[in-house]
Amino acid sequence: MSFEDVSSRATALRQVVQLIQDASESLISSWENPAPDAVPASETSFAIPGRKAYNAQRTIIAALGSIEELVAEPHLRLVDFAELYFEVRALHIAVEHDIASLLAKGGVDGVPIEELAKKSGLEQSKLVRILRVLTTQHIFRETAPGRYANNRISQALADDERLRAQAICSSMGYAASSALPEALNDPIRGPSHEPQLAAWPLAMGTEATWFDWMNEKVPRSRAGEKASPGAARGSYKPVDNTSSDEELVPRHDAITYNMYLAGNSKSLGSPHLYDFPWGELGDALVVDVGGGVGSFDLQLAQLYPELRFVVQDQVTAIEQGISMWQEEFPEALASRRVQLLEHDFFKPNPIKEADIYWMRHVLHDWNDEDSVKILLNTAEAMGPNSRLLVADITLIETIGDPYIEAAPKPLLANYGVHSHHGFALDIAMMSLMNGRERTPSEFRKLFEQAGLEMVKLWDCRSILGIMECRKT
Repeated sequence: MSFEDVSSRATALRQVVQLIQDASESLISSWENPAPDAVPASETSFAIPGRKAYNAQRTIIAALGSIEELVAEPHLRLVDFAELYFEVRALHIAVEHDIASLLAKGGVDGVPIEELAKKSGLEQSKLVRILRVLTTQHIFRETAPGRYANNRISQALADDERLRAQAICSSMGYAASSALPEALNDPIRGPSHEPQLAAWPLAMGTEATWFDWMNEKVPRSRAGEKASPGAARGSYKPVDNTSSDEELVPRHDAITYNMYLAGNSKSLGSPHLYDFPWGELGDALVVDVGGGVGSFDLQLAQLYPELRFVVQDQVTAIEQGISMWQEEFPEALASRRVQLLEHDFFKPNPIKEADIYWMRHVLHDWNDEDSVKILLNTAEAMGPNSRLLVADITLIETIGDPYIEAAPKPLLANYGVHSHHGFALDIAMMSLMNGRERTPSEFRKLFEQAGLEMVKLWDCRSILGIMECRKT
């Protein structure tokens, strides 16, 4: 629908307002009387709304974007959007200095800025300006002149190390995005989909890919070097492990990155615990290919006590994962109900004919050619009754997708701003390692090249879908 003339805009605005009213009543009703399919935060530490409430949520959020399109002055809308990165950077700073935890120790009246500045190490007048922009965006709240407190949104940061890691890791892509225009205009980097020619190595001044850099062990004195170099665009000094007498350790950013993946298991992956019938699998063996520290499997293991697991990833993730499991579910390790094994998914998978092969947030890191290699190695290990479940963002274009039910008109068919995170991650993947998020049709092509057929797209309460594949 075109909104060029006043009458069409007026009609659309009335329709959108009515959608908000109807969806709001539905959502309020679900708050007052939770549906049987709603999952409380006490069960997974991340509340999952019932399907009716989820649809109401995404309708309201999508409608807010449509209202902005209908009512905003175009020039101001574009300028506002162009400068959002300053506000995002303010959040990075607040998380880096753990402002939410400092505020959580204060009372309902908040914490004076003098105390926040002293404890955070930030200059007082500059910290005020950081907090002003965030409170205006409804992150934190101002209780009195010079006093701040958490609100419902920021409080989530105060007691969730993995959520903080998610926010910190988003800053790792910041420098990569600053180098993206240069990379796209480069005659070599621009057309390339190779990870070593992405924007991030350009920003770092290194020839290493994102994952090679992350998985490299370094002398302890260099462990704090950042994956996001900020304004620094000088040449990166490669690590020479042959001449160092220091202990070799994982990079701090690699540990944070694995925590970020664990956080994603909650924020994007928790619905997958319930929106696929895991309980029907009995004592099936689940092989988590590229499973990081095994955070998703940890949640599954606690909910479905018969399932067995093999978590596969690089050595840094496996070492960190073993520590996490020993702390949170040691009996699963002791009984060998879960095994964490070092494995490179570009090589044949040693676990043959498992019931389920699970890939979450794996393929989006890689270009099409490498993704097919990963899928082929998994497909070759699958037996006639094996299934591959791929949990990845399924991008739905604004005009819709033939396999996905569209949002109610006049909203964008993909629920607009409700789905923006997936499209933002697509640019992040391009910047960091020349990976990509994909549409259902693009996934189907990859699966077919690996001798797999996508037999079902599971409807999940998340921007990550679950695509079920079998060998053809």
